[in-house]
Amino acid sequence: MSTDFETRKKLYDEIKKFNRTEQEELFRILKRENEDLSENRNGIFFDLTTIKENTLNKIKEWIQFCKKNTSEFEEREKEIHLLTQQ
Repeated sequence: MSTDFETRKKLYDEIKKFNRTEQEELFRILKRENEDLSENRNGIFFDLTTIKENTLNKIKEWIQFCKKNTSEFEEREKEIHLLTQQ
């Protein structure tokens, strides 16, 4: 089953939020999966509509990992803040 436009649009919206480190890992995923990339001084570009299903799944996993990691980090920061106020 092919990933529909809306799913790819959601992925795009998530990718736009990536920090530099997350973007670099996305690049490594695309490179490992031999996806077509274009690179110039403005950055690295790829067409989400041509990305293979398998690669999209890896990107989705990466996004979930990033979200979980961010959430856990924010929770630790709150705990530290609470502890330092006591």
